[in-house]
Amino acid sequence: MEKQALATALSVSMSVISLLLLVTAIFTDHWYETDTRRHKENCDKYGSDSNDQKNREMPIYHLPLVDNSNSKRNVALMKPIHVGSREEELLENWRAILGMGILETECGRPLFSTYSGLWRKCYFQGMDRDIDKLISKGIADRCTTVKYHFSQPIRLRNIPLNLTRTIQQDEWHLLHLRRITAGFLGMAAAVLLCGSIVATVGFFWEESLTQHVSGLLFLMAGIFCTISLCTYAASVSYDLSRNPPFIYGLPGDVDHAYGWSIFCAWVSLGLTVASGCLCTTYPFFSQAKALHSKTARESSV
Repeated sequence: MEKQALATALSVSMSVISLLLLVTAIFTDHWYETDTRRHKENCDKYGSDSNDQKNREMPIYHLPLVDNSNSKRNVALMKPIHVGSREEELLENWRAILGMGILETECGRPLFSTYSGLWRKCYFQGMDRDIDKLISKGIADRCTTVKYHFSQPIRLRNIPLNLTRTIQQDEWHLLHLRRITAGFLGMAAAVLLCGSIVATVGFFWEESLTQHVSGLLFLMAGIFCTISLCTYAASVSYDLSRNPPFIYGLPGDVDHAYGWSIFCAWVSLGLTVASGCLCTTYPFFSQAKALHSKTARESSV
């Protein structure tokens, strides 16, 4: 019984640590990070047009489709801005910017270092003076909320219809992937909490039964967490491969990788599966050992 109590205590400890790591991952914003400092240095040194990097101080909103859900922001600042003109001048013809090839050049598109999570996407502070200047002037927000609802965008005039449909479909697919990620991660945290409670009850009542049930709950939480993490990786890959690539893709010299928040989630997954395997298999091993010792005693008699 002492060994079984020790196994229960170990599984409860691992599940609590796993739950803390999972909650930390859910409520932090360092799931995915991009670092554009090397890209900026290369554009400053080897850019084909020395004026390309001046566009960084006048951000072009990366979507030709603009969301009008935020009433606080000026409509003029929400629409794409003609490169080389003042901020308040609106670009009415999206084909003009495509024809000029401004966005098609890697150095013509303003890129800044960002980190993102399940709920927000933010710019790094202190890494790039250009974005710090834009944030201080109120032109750009340091953090933007990740959408989990589909809002009908405003379509600028003269945008090709097939491009509009492609962007709308991609936004819809990404929305589904985000919902799956957040939903299954929330279910994983809830089931993990229930499993920890059931395992704790095992110290006072029906230790073998509660240990087995808590182990099944831990394995279920591990399945939910696995689905969520795989879906998040799929959403990142899908977002980077969207069309047109010169708007949504990243140049080769932009460093991008998963952050420490998703690392916490993977460690949480490992601990959850380990505690689940311990809780489900230990009762069987203990029963088999007890049966073997009983058989040995009977045969000796």
